Amino acid sequence: MKNLILLPVVLLLLLIGCKYEAPLTEEHSISIDQSVLGLWELVPDKGKQLDQNERMMILKYADTEYLIHYPIGKEGMYFRAYPVKIGGVPCVQIQIIGTAEGNLDKDNKELFHVVSYQLSNGELIIKILNTNLVDDGLKDSEALKKAFLKHKDDKNLFKDPGRFRKIERRS
Repeated sequence: MKNLILLPVVLLLLLIGCKYEAPLTEEHSISIDQSVLGLWELVPDKGKQLDQNERMMILKYADTEYLIHYPIGKEGMYFRAYPVKIGGVPCVQIQIIGTAEGNLDKDNKELFHVVSYQLSNGELIIKILNTNLVDDGLKDSEALKKAFLKHKDDKNLFKDPGRFRKIERRS
């Protein structure tokens, strides 16, 4: 099982919340993971139908940044994401940058998310930062980083896994 850090999971982030007003860090010099680029679809829970809109497109924006569109469709949002490592813990900082309707409202302050990911058996498994350990009420990067480092060794630092499978292009 290849343990990596990912970027997106916008569905989980948006539905559950876990939005922060400040980034965990703005520094990003880690190269993106080419294996996560492409079109992914949410793996439905057993007994549930596959929703064609629950797809996520991950594109390379720069050597150290992704551009993510999720979900595909009218409700889609756009994200900037970049791999980071804090206290030896690899994760992905995600910033909401817009919607299908354009830029976000200037009053919207909850723009940041932090996720981890791993690729296993052809699936991208994304977990969100646990707000029971790193309070989403923290208002600045310094306080957020301090709380993150306090719990960096906790196996529950990231939670609520979402599973995606890659949609391969047909020739």
